[in-house]
Amino acid sequence: MQDVGDEIAYTYSPSRTRRAVLREVKSDKKPKRFVEIWNQSALEVCLEVTERHSAFYTDDHVATLSFSPAETSLIYMAESNSPIVPMEDDPYKKFRYTPQFGEGIAGKCRPTIFLFCWKNGPGGHVRVLTSLSVTSEALFGQVIFSPRGDVLYATGYEYTSDHRLLGIKHCLNRPSGIWELTPSFLSIDDILSNESKALKCSARKLTSSHLSCRSPRIFSYDGKSTLLWLSHPSGGAHAATSLIYSLDITSQVDARKITAPLVDSVLKPEQGAFPGLYPDPNLSTYPTLQLYKSSAPYLITHSIWGSRTTVLLISTADGTVKDLTPEDGSLYSWKVLNTDGQTRVVCSRSTPISPHELVLGEFSKTGEISWRVLHKPTLPPRLEEELSNIRASVIPIPERYPIETIVIQSAVAPQNESEIRPCITIPHGGPHGTTTTAFNPANVALALEQYTLSLPNYTGSLGFGESTVRALLGNCGTLDVEDCIASTRYLIKLGISVEGPGKQFVMGGSHGGFLTGHLIGQYPEMFSAAVTRNPVMSAGELSSTDIPDWYFSEFGESYPIYSSPSVVELEQHPHRAPRQAPPLMTPEVYTRVYRASPIAYVGSVRASVLLLVGAADLRVAPTQGIEYYHALKQRAREGTRIEMLVFDGESHPLEGVEASRVGWQAARDFFKWAETLVQLPTK
Repeated sequence: MQDVGDEIAYTYSPSRTRRAVLREVKSDKKPKRFVEIWNQSALEVCLEVTERHSAFYTDDHVATLSFSPAETSLIYMAESNSPIVPMEDDPYKKFRYTPQFGEGIAGKCRPTIFLFCWKNGPGGHVRVLTSLSVTSEALFGQVIFSPRGDVLYATGYEYTSDHRLLGIKHCLNRPSGIWELTPSFLSIDDILSNESKALKCSARKLTSSHLSCRSPRIFSYDGKSTLLWLSHPSGGAHAATSLIYSLDITSQVDARKITAPLVDSVLKPEQGAFPGLYPDPNLSTYPTLQLYKSSAPYLITHSIWGSRTTVLLISTADGTVKDLTPEDGSLYSWKVLNTDGQTRVVCSRSTPISPHELVLGEFSKTGEISWRVLHKPTLPPRLEEELSNIRASVIPIPERYPIETIVIQSAVAPQNESEIRPCITIPHGGPHGTTTTAFNPANVALALEQYTLSLPNYTGSLGFGESTVRALLGNCGTLDVEDCIASTRYLIKLGISVEGPGKQFVMGGSHGGFLTGHLIGQYPEMFSAAVTRNPVMSAGELSSTDIPDWYFSEFGESYPIYSSPSVVELEQHPHRAPRQAPPLMTPEVYTRVYRASPIAYVGSVRASVLLLVGAADLRVAPTQGIEYYHALKQRAREGTRIEMLVFDGESHPLEGVEASRVGWQAARDFFKWAETLVQLPTK
């Protein structure tokens, strides 16, 4: 019997017989950390690592947990202990600044690869833990073993030329690349005889300096091993179309063979056609299927396609993409969880009004897939009945193709205008994100409170082609705002919602908060109340943000991002020019981005506003919301409410248990009050 209560990460070995667990047990003084290897249901080996390093990495961008091919060693990522430096060598060591990874990975700045090896024999268990010392200034993560087990492949993150670590959560355009790491040795006997505590590794960067690369994966077929990874243009939009590259690593690795991507971007897709690849930051642990013995494996992943996520089957031979999602008119959004490496894939799926269910996909010998539901959640009868009384749809916005909005509303048609429920427009953050048709409990709970919800995917959203993403750069605060108000007006035209006091509300966080501020400032007679979470209100005020490039790139200002040259680029251009320095916020730039910010319209706001602010936000400085609150307080009309809740210790998403509950309840109560308004405050 395995205790999973303290598990913070786990993975299965290639044979699926072993399971590695990273465990953190809370105690009065400090957490105790353990690395465990389970063989079937028996604990094979366990090592306490509390004193060897600090916290494990369990995020999507740096975290590593990977077995060697022989299943006798394991690599994982953890924060190294702060080096001990005698006072006489550096009396100011305690105070020296070290850049951190930023929002979502706060406080971490020394990611270190740890190698855990074990050997069982007649004499007992032999266990050894060592760290890897890499000859590179890059910070490594997402490390995997080569099929031979003698080489490692990893994602390397780099500092900018002004020694920043740009925030990487939700940002795929960072200075990063795929590296080949070669340890001096990896056998347990050599490590035991090594007098040094750290195992030295040489490093070679395989990918180009103008591409941001991540999520290395390896598959083998017909005696050949291939490295796959996801790629993204460096700089510009934080998220855009992902590309897939591949490289033969069977023997001597030659980076010159990295040429055209296996799957390229799609600029302007035909209506209903494949819009390009928009997966999660990482592919699944075992992302390939061997459907036919006589052909190369297929990659399977989920990807945003319009306002849904679909399951895609990608040929590793020629990059052909096939949509596996059933064409039954349903609104399911899908997520690939894992595969058996052969012919089966496990997914979850949900709709805006139906919770996630577990689904098994099985391929036939002819390559056709059949889906079977393995598990559906059991809901209380009352909740099931209430969910049956709401419905969801995706509505295209006329003359603004491909813009569309997801609408959640009562299934009972109103008999007259007075029965039309208030509508809450909820633009997503990013701006290069997407609201999909996946189940969202907070949204459903608002719908069950008798609100109509409109969730627009405006210009800049992912899943509609690369040109839609790029179109927003330089038009932030105009195109996205126009798309949102167009969706609001179109629903009014359709009779889904109605204008008037207490009838139109808006709510959003981050860039969605930016749009919320714009909508109530530019269209003050449309919206009666607004709730905004950790919003950007004055884009010229960089303050403590971990994404300073956002405040330039989104408004059409250049912010160059590129990583170090690959081995091929070094051969071709050994004397490269110094990297261009990031720009400063000059008065001229500040003036332009100020005019494109919600603060420029604060004097026109007539709506009541509730701000929800995380005091530990590293992405959008809390001062953005706080200063907007004071600006509104100064200019508030009679009859309006300007309120703000501040959550100590909460970061950008406000996702702590208390913050999630209080934030949702406060928003609901605020809108319930706003429903009672009979007129908007006068100008």
